[in-house]
Amino acid sequence: MASAVVMDNVSDEEWLVMRSRACIKSDPFAAKAWMITARTLFPGNFTIQFESYTLEKVGKNIKEAAKLLEEMFQAFPQETKLWAEVQCILEVLQTDSADNKNSFLTEIFAAVSTHVQCQMLLCVAEKIIDKLEQCRLMLLAMRKFPNLVSEHGLKLIESLLNAERHAQVQSPVNCYRKILVCDVLPLVLQRCKHVEVSTKHVCKWLLKSVEFYVSYVTQPPSQDATPMSPDILSPTKKSLKRAVSIAGLQDKDKQIHDPWGSLFTLMSLLGQHLKWDMEIDFFSKSRDYQWQYILSLYNRSSQPGADNHLKQILYVATILFLECLYSYVSNVDSDMFATGGVASLPAPLVLIETFKLEVDQETEQPVAKKSRSEMTIPDVHAAPCVPRGQEVVQNFLTALKCYELLHSSQDLQREFINLGQNWRMVTWTWMSLFQTDMYMYQGAFQEAVANLQNYVMGSKGRLQIRSAIQLACCFFCLGNYSKACELVLDVMSTLPENGASVDTTEPKKESLTREGSGRQLLLTMCSESEILPYCIQLLLSCFKEKAYTKMDDEALGNLIVLLQFNWPKQEAVFTEVVQKIQNQGTFTYNLFFNYVINILFVISHNILEEFSFLKFQEVNLDILPISTKVLSQQRTMTRGVNKGVKQDFKQMMAKQVGRCEESVEKLIREFLNEEREGLLKILH
Repeated sequence: MASAVVMDNVSDEEWLVMRSRACIKSDPFAAKAWMITARTLFPGNFTIQFESYTLEKVGKNIKEAAKLLEEMFQAFPQETKLWAEVQCILEVLQTDSADNKNSFLTEIFAAVSTHVQCQMLLCVAEKIIDKLEQCRLMLLAMRKFPNLVSEHGLKLIESLLNAERHAQVQSPVNCYRKILVCDVLPLVLQRCKHVEVSTKHVCKWLLKSVEFYVSYVTQPPSQDATPMSPDILSPTKKSLKRAVSIAGLQDKDKQIHDPWGSLFTLMSLLGQHLKWDMEIDFFSKSRDYQWQYILSLYNRSSQPGADNHLKQILYVATILFLECLYSYVSNVDSDMFATGGVASLPAPLVLIETFKLEVDQETEQPVAKKSRSEMTIPDVHAAPCVPRGQEVVQNFLTALKCYELLHSSQDLQREFINLGQNWRMVTWTWMSLFQTDMYMYQGAFQEAVANLQNYVMGSKGRLQIRSAIQLACCFFCLGNYSKACELVLDVMSTLPENGASVDTTEPKKESLTREGSGRQLLLTMCSESEILPYCIQLLLSCFKEKAYTKMDDEALGNLIVLLQFNWPKQEAVFTEVVQKIQNQGTFTYNLFFNYVINILFVISHNILEEFSFLKFQEVNLDILPISTKVLSQQRTMTRGVNKGVKQDFKQMMAKQVGRCEESVEKLIREFLNEEREGLLKILH
């Protein structure tokens, strides 16, 4: 009786639906028949229509489900339940999930007529309150239906710009900018041959795009990121940098596989709309070609009556500068950025000034003391230890040329400074590395020192040694040998010891010295094996200047000790030292037997043999650990005060021969550590 009452309260439509549901598991065909009957009797009832759609969906009947979905969309456009279903289907279209349920929903949508598909996308997009989701759906609609681009493309661009502004995001690397720059702008510019917007708007898009891509590729690695596996850290593999996080986007949308390539493509598209005379593949050509093109464009614009290409020169030179700069800095320190494919290097790269090789009586003047006419443009070469060294050097030189061009006229400089302010370039800490190297290239060592001293305070780990080496190099070029020496001694105290004697039979392949009057810069690895020889060479140059100009015996003695490193590379300098001692007829250096042990080079010159020869040539050598004068005063034998001293000298020489197998590197490190105060005092 109760059941009958309940059934009396059920409408005919609901009763038909109930009968259909009751048959779904036992007899699907009967269930379908009940729904066909219901749809025939009540064609205007949404519940029956949706139930029919659900039944076909459960039965995996794609065509029937698509037909019912299309009919409901046209007949019941205001039904919330329908919109929820449509939105669910459209969300699946935007994901890469490959499960059966999702793939079936996409098949249903694909079976709907093209016209209705387009209407569904547009209508759902209008109803979505969330701006990001709305923009993503509009993007999906324009990709599926290119004819929508001309009507909705510009609106979507403005919508994304407004959404970013209202969201007040701090970083240009955000979800709105990513969709705008990477997805919407390329689509609109490719589909619309003539975009009816002002040049000002197109330039604004370009600014936003460059800011996004540069900020994206130069993001520092996350401090709390999961450590990379040993396999990833292997130097033989490409560095798989940590993913860049962009809030609001799915993982697949966060990554940009070729940021610079994407920027160059977008730049070419924008250039076409700005009527720029530039080849489509300009950014894939050689650095020399790219630079010559910009220089030619600049020279043409400088001619009286010529077209003004200021904007094109500004943007092309700026983007080339930034790309070359990024490539250079990411090679200098491969751990600098979170993105990129640079192979991880064991140490940063460092740009340093080489030393002039002279064998005459005059010592080289520090660079700072030379006239401007002598300050020629230096040659830059990479050491063999630098992977793709010539390419790295070429990136640096191209970046430098572009930077100088952008400061070559008041108009270009003003526009470039404005760009820098818009992009907050002063916050890009990686720019400091380039600025230091640029100052060194230009011979502006005072500016390089100021830049380094600001930067070195915040640097740590791998970059500390790099900054200290460059500071020492700059102080040497400025003639401040004491400060240069102090920095070098500090660096050497932090370098690990090899634990083996330096190979003295073959000099290093890359040269730290140069012949001729021109300047040379060397790009080398900031590692112990590469930096130690440079430190020794810098100290040699400091003491050589002091010894030759002031005729200081202690400086000469220090020079002799250091000449043992990498012998016989410094043989010519040693010959000069011996000649000076012969000329002055006297030499006092009581540390000689503590630190001079070299006896390996016997073909021409041998340090110990040479000094034995000097002794017996009656050159007054006071090189025993205890001063010869003191020994002479202590001896009371009647056979002469000097006979015992000569015997002591022979014994000490014989003893030194027994030390010839000692590590020269270890001995020189000990010398620099133990005699630090005396070394610095001489150079003051």
